[in-house]
Amino acid sequence: MKIYLTVVATTLLIISCKKDFTSSSADSSSSENAITKVTAVTADYFDSLFTRYNAGQWTGGDVANSYKLANGNSFWLFGDSFVDTVYPDRHRPVDAFIHNSIVLTDAGRNFITTLYGGTARNPQPFFNAKAPKEYWPNCTFTAADASKVYVMMATIKATGDGGLFGFEVIGNSMGTLSYPDLKLLSINDVSKNPKIDWSSATYEEGNYVYIYGAESTKANKYIHVLRTNRNNPFKVTEYYNGNSWVRDSSQSARLMGGVSEQYSFFKYQNKYYLLSQGANLSADIYLWDAGSPTGPFSNKRKVYHTPQAQGNIITYNATAHTEFIGDGKLLVGYCTNSLNGADIYKNADNYRPYFIWISDWQ
Repeated sequence: MKIYLTVVATTLLIISCKKDFTSSSADSSSSENAITKVTAVTADYFDSLFTRYNAGQWTGGDVANSYKLANGNSFWLFGDSFVDTVYPDRHRPVDAFIHNSIVLTDAGRNFITTLYGGTARNPQPFFNAKAPKEYWPNCTFTAADASKVYVMMATIKATGDGGLFGFEVIGNSMGTLSYPDLKLLSINDVSKNPKIDWSSATYEEGNYVYIYGAESTKANKYIHVLRTNRNNPFKVTEYYNGNSWVRDSSQSARLMGGVSEQYSFFKYQNKYYLLSQGANLSADIYLWDAGSPTGPFSNKRKVYHTPQAQGNIITYNATAHTEFIGDGKLLVGYCTNSLNGADIYKNADNYRPYFIWISDWQ
């Protein structure tokens, strides 16, 4: 997934030992500097939960964006996904991946199942498309009455350049699923503008869903935001122009730079937050306070430096899993990838999410 980075993802070796990470940062996206002390430890249970072996279920992938459904289950989106066997020594056969899948876990944090198309012998993406177009699902919201689940996806196209590495983002699509049976009802294009990827994050408040985008340049990535009604999404769409909401998408304003393609916006105890890795494959994960769903963003502090990011290994697109907040600890996951595609077959732990608990983050 995340073709704008590389086409096949991987991680280094799984870090099984518990690590403490304390950061002190005076960097801020506003004139207000804040020095904070944040502690992070590996989330051993979630790292173990996504250490999978059995064919027919998810055994590797990226994105790992979770959403709490009305029944308490978590709905995990994955981009390029393996549903093949992983052997005891953690290598996998040279089988093809599918471009997306969904994993369900229950309220007790147990793995339930993987949703994808086709069969175990001939798997297909859950959100299927006709080549050269494919879908990468990145974030979720629901209708206000919970009757439907909506998935925001990057629409991608194979360019033919560089073999498996030749992809480009050509817009965004929305998948609509019925609830609670999670049957796919439709896939509709919602943007054909490749300039902004409108699938970075979602945040729901009342009947509105705020959908966050990433505008990529050679040097940076910038936040954009639109809003639409959760009960009839994209019938009316408004874009924030820096001062007010407008219907003209060309007026969408850059709110802040220095973020990843995928990030998280959320509210906890009546306060808004933004979490993201830095731009350009930074191994650092940051947290900002936010004044509203459109900012301003302030009090930037580093919460973690991903230890896997070295050599061919990259880490990217950290997200917050807010349904698991407990005792003031926030669960954060991030994706891992390799610049050498063969690594993901040699060791399945080179293509999967990793997780941390962070404390003293507020």
